[in-house]
Amino acid sequence: MKITKWASALSLVVAVAIQGCALKPQNLHLDPEIDVTGDSVAVDTLIALSIRDGRSSKVLGEVGDPNDPNQEMVDVTLDEDFIPLLTDKVSAALEKRGFSVVPASEALTRSLIIEIGSLDLNSEKTPFNFQTELRAEVVATGQNTTEQYERRYYVRSYQETAGPPFEKHSNQLVNDAVSNALSDMLNDDKLFEMLAR
Repeated sequence: MKITKWASALSLVVAVAIQGCALKPQNLHLDPEIDVTGDSVAVDTLIALSIRDGRSSKVLGEVGDPNDPNQEMVDVTLDEDFIPLLTDKVSAALEKRGFSVVPASEALTRSLIIEIGSLDLNSEKTPFNFQTELRAEVVATGQNTTEQYERRYYVRSYQETAGPPFEKHSNQLVNDAVSNALSDMLNDDKLFEMLAR
């Protein structure tokens, strides 16, 4: 499992000021960066790509200070339709590995299905700071004429802040986690060697 750690530069001296700001419900925006380092394994080979949102809930978790009676816990959600954006980004990454993405059809036996299985955020208060973790699960199912390959990619991102995390912190966490999960998948040589056959 890969861990991405991003520690806030805010010092504990300003913790009171941070906690004094009212938290609002957070609705995140998914815009991951995919890093493709694997070599091209094909030459303009056609592949059908499908990306699905398989999460059981749009709510990732909640943030706030459970010990502060004046502050309510607030939900962190990701309810936008991120499928078109991910399709564009993954299609560009597949081109770097030697594939051309086309619409799915019965005549095309080579396919890649990607499912965002879960995005779970957990934030805990410690005596000194707030520790927040986001766990992501991405499932890939690849298929050629005779073979199928399935793998789950688990990644967690982590950060520490002086006060409860705000929307910018949660956005950083979810994009770091999904970026790393998709990058791991798109650099999986076993998957792409099977797709190229």
